[in-house]
Formats: sequence, structure tokens, C-alpha cells
Amino acid sequence: MNRNFYIKSYGCQMNLLDSQLAAGILTQEGYLPTDDPSQAGVILVNTCAVRGHAEQRALGRIRDLLRYKENNSRVKFVVMGCMAQRFGEELFKLAPGVDIVTGPDSYRKLPGLLENLDHSPIVSLKLNSEESYSKVVAQREKGISAFVSVMRGCDNFCSFCIVPLVRGRERSRPPEEIAAEVRTLVTQGFKEVTLLGQNVNSYHWEGTDFPSLLWRLNQIEGLGRIRFTTSHPKDLSPSLLEAIQGAGKVCEHLHLPLQSGSDHILKRMNRGYTLKDYLRIVEEARRIIPDLALTTDLITGFPGEKEEDFQRTVEVMKEVSFDSSFSFKYSPRPGTKAAGFADDVPPQVKAERLTVLIELQRRITAKRNQALVGTTQEVLVEKRGKLPGQLYGRTRTNKPVVFPAQKGAMGKTLKLKIIKAKGWTLFGKL
Repeated sequence: MNRNFYIKSYGCQMNLLDSQLAAGILTQEGYLPTDDPSQAGVILVNTCAVRGHAEQRALGRIRDLLRYKENNSRVKFVVMGCMAQRFGEELFKLAPGVDIVTGPDSYRKLPGLLENLDHSPIVSLKLNSEESYSKVVAQREKGISAFVSVMRGCDNFCSFCIVPLVRGRERSRPPEEIAAEVRTLVTQGFKEVTLLGQNVNSYHWEGTDFPSLLWRLNQIEGLGRIRFTTSHPKDLSPSLLEAIQGAGKVCEHLHLPLQSGSDHILKRMNRGYTLKDYLRIVEEARRIIPDLALTTDLITGFPGEKEEDFQRTVEVMKEVSFDSSFSFKYSPRPGTKAAGFADDVPPQVKAERLTVLIELQRRITAKRNQALVGTTQEVLVEKRGKLPGQLYGRTRTNKPVVFPAQKGAMGKTLKLKIIKAKGWTLFGKL
């Protein structure tokens, strides 16, 4: 049996980490990773179900990769992740040739599923409220920054969101286990960790909440930076803002999804806060952390969104002046409460509104980045830039910076003067 495996991952950072966990599980059982699907005996595609477009992209890639099985019937093909959890056995019809469909809580079973595969496809989709992949060593490529899961699942049930249905309910990892993983990453040469959870503000393990966890990780010797995502506004506490301000390794960047500037739409979304609540948090955050970079998520064309609702979102974007935002057209997710709403915003209107948000954010980002020209920023050097002779890194506020390559700079934190801003990118020099 060819024990080389190839993984293609779609979706969020949590999906990428899940692929690394699955790779770790397979490696532990004697499988070997490869970057070349033509050399793989096992092909895995880790999928996303947050939006219809993400599912279509993943399905297209699955069908494309299945040609390797057509050329070699001994290849075993696995579809994993959130889309697998949602579609289940239907994937065997959508993509003939798939052997195993497995959800986010079944990755420990992968070696056994592969060994027991005969001529009948296998489905393994049971959600497990206890599964946090404790003791699993993720198979990461060497680098500067690593993802670390602090919790899995979500209890919020926003009306548009499929995550609780495909990833299950919230469960947190023990803080000592998280700290041990981070210490190991430091010994492997990683300088930065990004803590992941569908809602990190809900993290809780016995007497430890998320701000307490940040203070604990801040004490780890050799660790340079701590980032985290995502924060839900309804659960953001003053103690979290104090941790960002006071814990020297925690970066001054907060991703705080707004989704809509209209209270009417926020209520329909079941977000649990009003616009007034959100703006109060922003005001307090910027008071406590003057250099804070604030980013967000926005949905346009949600059922019932009138022009005045959309214009309120536009006004809030101007008022808050986000450093960047991720904007998406609403797409119904089967099983969610919003899927029962009338999808009454025409596709063309959704697209037009999305274009307005993207263009507005482009102008706001350009203005905010231009204000950094002439300043000195701490940049953690992560990799080579796209052009020869360039290096790439990020500021503490998560802004990308490219600058002329310096020998021995990789993995170092350099003080760079920002000499130019273009689009989303800053240009610096020593």
C-alpha cells in the first residue's frame, strides 16, 4: 500500500489547523506527507461549509483531484471537514469515487477507516462534545507563526451560521495543555502563535477564562507574539482589553465581527448585541489600547435587509474606520434559522452592495495605512516576499510589510521605517 498522503485544505484557520492535526494523526501511524497528489496513495480534501461559494470551490477541487484515482484505483480518497459533515452520503453522488466522508470530530479514526476500507464507502460523522484532539501533535511545516486551538465548536447559533451544526457545541482545552503545546512550538523555532476558537471569548476551563489564559501564555520564555481570533462582541470583557494592553506579547489587533450596522438585521441574525453595544466596545477598546488595529466581518444582502439597513452599515464603516474587513454576500445555509427566511434581496442588489463595501474599505484602509508612513514599526520577519530580494513580515497590528532582504533576518523582529503604503501593503526599510 502507498502510504504517502496529500491534503488540500479550504476555509478558515481552524480548517488549516485541522488538516495539520489530521496529518499528525496519519504520520503517527506511519503515513508520509507529500505535496504531490500524483505520488499519494491517500488524497484528503478538507472542506468549508460557511458559504455556498466555499462549498462549490471545494467540490470543484474534489472532482479535479479524483482524476488521480481514475488513473490508479488503489488511491483512497477522503473528504473531510464541515462540508463533509453537512452533505454526508450525498457526496458519494456529487463526487463519484470518494471513499470516505468524515466530519470534524472523527479525524482520530482516519487510520482505522483507511485500513478497513474495502469496496464500500465509509461515512463517519458523529459529533463528539468531548473531542478537542487532546494529545494530538499537529504536523506543521517549519515556520515562524503557528495556529493553536484553545477551543472547538460554538454555542451562539447566529441565524445565518452553520458552524454549530457542523462543528458541534463549545468545549475548551485545559490551559496547561495549551501552554505545553506553545512551549513545544517555541523549542521548534516558532516565534508567534495565533490562538483559535469560533468564539475565543467563551473560553473557560475551571477557573481560567480567556484573558487569564493570555496572561499565562505571556509568561512563556522565548515566545515573541500572541494573536487570537475570533472574538464575539457580546462576550468581550474589559479584562480582555486590559490583557491586550498590558500583556506585552499580546498584539494590538482585535478582529471583532460586526456583520451589520442595522439593529433590525442584527436582531434577525441573533447576534446578541445592538449597534450601540458594539460602538461602546470600540470606543472603550480604543481608549484602553490607543494603537489598536480593528478588523471585522460584514454580510450584505441578509434576508430583510432594506436600503436603509445597508446604508447604516456603510455609515458605521465610516464611523469606526476599520483597518480592514471581510465582506460577503449572504448565502442561505441549510439547517440554520435564516434558511427559513425569505431570501428577498435580489442577487444583483447583493453584488452591488458588496462592491460598495469593498470599495469603501479599500479607501479607508489606504487612508489608515498612509498615516503610518514615516513611523517606525516592529515587524516580525516571516518569509520571502513575492519579488526577488524582498522579505515579508507583519506589524504587531497585523499589517503586512515588505522590505529589502537582510541576511539573517528571518524570524527576527526588526524596527522598520515605513516609507510607502500601497493598497493593503506597507513598504519599509531598516
